[in-house]
Amino acid sequence: MTTARHRPTLCLALLLILSLALAGCNEAPASLAKQQIHPVKLVTLAKDRAGMLQHYPAVVHASERSDLAFRVGGELEALLVQPGERVSAGQPIARLDDRDARSRLASAQSSFDLAQATFERMRYSVERGAISQARFDEARAEHLAARASLEQARDRLDYTELDAPFSGVIASVPVDNFQVVSAQQTIATLHKPGSIDVSFQLPEQQVRRISREAREASRESATPMAWVRFGADETRYPARYKEHDTSVSTGSLSYAVTLTLPEPDDLTVLSGMSATVILDMARLTGTPGDRWRVPVGAVVTRDSAPDQPVVWRYVPDAEGDASQEGERLGRVEAVPVETGPLGEAGLLVSGALSAGDWLVAAGAQRMDTERRVRPWVQEEGL
Repeated sequence: MTTARHRPTLCLALLLILSLALAGCNEAPASLAKQQIHPVKLVTLAKDRAGMLQHYPAVVHASERSDLAFRVGGELEALLVQPGERVSAGQPIARLDDRDARSRLASAQSSFDLAQATFERMRYSVERGAISQARFDEARAEHLAARASLEQARDRLDYTELDAPFSGVIASVPVDNFQVVSAQQTIATLHKPGSIDVSFQLPEQQVRRISREAREASRESATPMAWVRFGADETRYPARYKEHDTSVSTGSLSYAVTLTLPEPDDLTVLSGMSATVILDMARLTGTPGDRWRVPVGAVVTRDSAPDQPVVWRYVPDAEGDASQEGERLGRVEAVPVETGPLGEAGLLVSGALSAGDWLVAAGAQRMDTERRVRPWVQEEGL
């Protein structure tokens, strides 16, 4: 049982416990506020048009090419060119074994000589009435047939030699020497220098957006709408739009688009080589405004507007505002965007964004307007 003389001591103890409890409650919000400053990984919108460019694998084709072939078949006696070799108009490319052709020419020449001598005798005889007109007509027909056979034999001998129809570069030689080839079989592919074509596959939804006006303007404009890289070389060569197929490629929902560009002077580019097309779709579609390539994780939706994608832009506090550790603090704001095609470099978006804006690149789904953040800094920077 508590006596009256113990009551003051009990009251003092209760007051001390209550004071400690209140002090603990006052410190909790400060600790909680410190926990609410979240580090975020940021990405900066570049000042160039890289965000509007899309990359596609492509294949090189010659703007002007010729598949060289013999008109007759036979055994290759000499193969005189190699891939990559430059040739002049009229330069020999290959030669067939011509022994059969020469034998046929000799036989045709003998037949023609006999037919011509017979024709001359018949003409002398018909003038004197020694033979009938019908017999003379037969001799004349035999003479004409022998002449045609002789001309064919000469042509056949000429066809055993294959020459370059124009100056250019040998792109490929798909046969081997001493191989028996047939008529019209490709012996070598000749490319005419000056320009090359590059073709790539463009998805159906992007082909549908190609503007006829923008397409025609790109043909005349001095500003390129595409660039081409060859192999691992990082050099970009400006290209112009040439054409696109009107029928879908077999086994896909894409269409072949062809660009054309001058042949590079500093490297050899042959048909069939790989390339990378860097395409400014905004120029080809006539789309106004800037578009940016951002990481897929930067684009999210909020529960309050699930149909409207947004990105979270980092807004730093005023100069001089920093945490106790010297960290630059800030907040985030939601920016509505429209999304475009997804590529290897990220998602294409457009909205009220500017070059130099910092966007939350990871963890954007956890952002809200009340959240305090600080940039996550690595040794090499943001």
